[in-house]
Amino acid sequence: MTDSAPSPEPISRLLIVGGGSAGWMAAMMLSRTLGRTAEIGLIESEAVGIVGVGEATIPPIRQFNRFCGVDEAEFLRATQGTFKTGIQFEGWGRPGEKYIHAFGRVGQELDAVVKLHHWWRMGQAAGLPDYPRFEDLYLGRAATDLQRFGFDPRNPGQLAQLLPHAYHFDAIAYGQFLRGQCEANGVKRIEGLIAGVERDSETGNVTSVTLEDGRMLAADLFIDCSGFRSILLGEALEEPFDDWSHWLPADRAVVAQSEPTGPEILPATRAIAHPVGWQWRIPLQRRIGNGHVYASSFSSDEEAEARLLATIEGVVTTDPRILRFRTGRRKQPWSHNVVALGLAAGFLEPLESTSIHLVQSGIERLVDLFPSRRIDPLLRDRFNAQSELEWSQVRDLIIAHYKVNQREDSDFWRHCAAMDVPDSLAETLALWEGHGRLAIDGGHLFQLGSWAQVLIGQNLQPQSVHPLTSRADAAAIAPRLRDIARGLRQQAERLPDHAAFLQQYCAMQTS
Repeated sequence: MTDSAPSPEPISRLLIVGGGSAGWMAAMMLSRTLGRTAEIGLIESEAVGIVGVGEATIPPIRQFNRFCGVDEAEFLRATQGTFKTGIQFEGWGRPGEKYIHAFGRVGQELDAVVKLHHWWRMGQAAGLPDYPRFEDLYLGRAATDLQRFGFDPRNPGQLAQLLPHAYHFDAIAYGQFLRGQCEANGVKRIEGLIAGVERDSETGNVTSVTLEDGRMLAADLFIDCSGFRSILLGEALEEPFDDWSHWLPADRAVVAQSEPTGPEILPATRAIAHPVGWQWRIPLQRRIGNGHVYASSFSSDEEAEARLLATIEGVVTTDPRILRFRTGRRKQPWSHNVVALGLAAGFLEPLESTSIHLVQSGIERLVDLFPSRRIDPLLRDRFNAQSELEWSQVRDLIIAHYKVNQREDSDFWRHCAAMDVPDSLAETLALWEGHGRLAIDGGHLFQLGSWAQVLIGQNLQPQSVHPLTSRADAAAIAPRLRDIARGLRQQAERLPDHAAFLQQYCAMQTS
């Protein structure tokens, strides 16, 4: 006879503080995971504004939507959504240069041991006049140049691996789209503003929140999605903030929307470097999202607004709005019985479109480590350790964009090139520059292909290649790489026009 495992007392009441995309994403996944075994409530107020500028995503968002039963075409229609195959960086190495960080695999690996960037670097020695750029070995480069996108939902095949997609969408509309499905799943939306937070005097756990109208709402587990204010984790629990602004000095953004300039829709986010910071351009079906990220220590708000307005392509349709932020994260996003997601947990500028992904991975991590009412500190510690690692890894790639620049046109870029970087990034850059290898593990969100595109795109090429390339000749390798690039270009030419594909697949309904 064997002893049966004890049955822990399950969470019966869960309360999400704050809506927006973070709050409703949490409500969506948790309602799908828990079913009706727990009562889920979400507090939000129409009186509180939503930041709502996180309109660009990376491919894992598709896994979230599939798990939650979201129909892709329906969701894109509801959110003005378009497809995204990567991020085009303009002026990040030197003014006038551009490269793409494309999603997906390289067009073809030449060797099971030596990675393609080593062969590409060696092939440069052959001196072919039409030798491809490294980014030309990704289908996303040609698709972006030609403004093409498409797939066959019935038979995705190789195209899904060479041209995986993410989305551009209206983040506020995405939250509202999820809200409808959450309420159908039994999530109760509560309109109100929080006036107070009550804690247990012995454990320190949050027991309830009080709304301005006097209602008191209790729960076993609280999810803080209250934005920069971080009402539960930051204010009530006073969780310390790890400031990363010495590595990422940008602390403000000015945002505005504009009309499209034509029928074409680029299937990529544009990240355009300015003398102080950078500008995003995100194409939706009927409008363009624009924002300029900058450092207030190098530029006034008025100067930043003027830079943005002078470089927006098309008619501006909204008044410019200033957002202030501090880069970094709460040291422990799970403290006591409070788990923070999104801006309540921390902020990284949207250079690699990771804001919504960090919400998603936080929710997935919570589901994996979901507690009973008596929270085991081992679960909480594991959540916090994994969160710290992921955030630090994403941080390092973002810092690398600034560090690896050759711009001489402003104090801002000279400061970024000269600044110290975290030890983890310093090791990555040294190993890459010396040997073309990376000091990252298999769990890193951004793997070799991402780092290679960014570093080579910003002119940090390895000084040496893998020793095993010595078994081949550059003159033999170079034509093969040229043929791969040509083949990808031809494949992109057979894809439909991105705007036409959207019209056929998920065009917004006219009112």
